[in-house]
Amino acid sequence: MSNPFNVIRPWNPGDTREVSERVLKQASLDGKYDSYSQVYELENRRWKIQGKTNRASGETIYTLVCVNE
Repeated sequence: MSNPFNVIRPWNPGDTREVSERVLKQASLDGKYDSYSQVYELENRRWKIQGKTNRASGETIYTLVCVNE
């Protein structure tokens, strides 16, 4: 039986999202980063880094844009 609350958002090209540096590092370790095209694969979509923000806590947050190339 599937979990009715486990919903994945239907990301479209051009959509943006914020993720922590930890998430991107884990994606790299899992082989979900293509260094040639600089694209991450998250939730069955392809994402490029659009920008980054450093929080006062020291945490780095990246803004990703869905490219789904």
